[in-house]
Amino acid sequence: MYSKSQKYYDELYTAQGKDYREEANIVHKLIQIYKKSSGRRLLDVGCGTGVHGNLLSKQYQVQGLDIDKKMLAVARKNYPKIKFQQGDMVNFKLANKFDVIVCLFSAIGYVKTKPRLQRTIKNMSQHLLSGGVLLVEPWFSPDEWHSGRVHTLQVDKPDLKIVRMSHSSKKGNVSVLEFQYLIGTPKGIEHDTEFLELGLFTKKECLDAFHSAGLKVIHDPKGLDGRGLYIGIKP
Repeated sequence: MYSKSQKYYDELYTAQGKDYREEANIVHKLIQIYKKSSGRRLLDVGCGTGVHGNLLSKQYQVQGLDIDKKMLAVARKNYPKIKFQQGDMVNFKLANKFDVIVCLFSAIGYVKTKPRLQRTIKNMSQHLLSGGVLLVEPWFSPDEWHSGRVHTLQVDKPDLKIVRMSHSSKKGNVSVLEFQYLIGTPKGIEHDTEFLELGLFTKKECLDAFHSAGLKVIHDPKGLDGRGLYIGIKP
């Protein structure tokens, strides 16, 4: 998982051009199409720093869940009106059920294995009300992932300079991303290294996980930013 980059997470993806606002608008439109329950309770699983959840809080009663304490610390600081709590998407247990559950920005990849994918989708389904909708943005499939890719990303602000270089590799059906950071602030220059591992699931494996959880499922090949989206509806 992440080590020190949580406090720079939003800066990095803003520099990359990620449009959280447009993605939240798309999510809201899809919810309006597919949700049949009458409430507005929304759970953001793998919420990270809470940006999507905050944008969706204009239309929904949002709660966030993430396994990373440092991510949650950023989310709580930035959005104190939203309830955030720590939990593993595979086995979290909450007292409430929800009209909408979202798992965005490919967070589902962190479950890594097919059995854990099935358990995760089932767990989220169990937290849905009848007529509720589950939106899951996938990570890459095995055929889409290519080892050996090198990529750089830069943040260039007056008091913050970041250069992040990444390298991709693969272990079985798990993608591995190595990140090397140079982070410059008025206090000096830091170096940090992170390794992220995310499972590579086929479309069939994802659809099967939804079906096994008792959900009707639709696959949108485009999704929010080209990675696709799985839309599960609880009967």
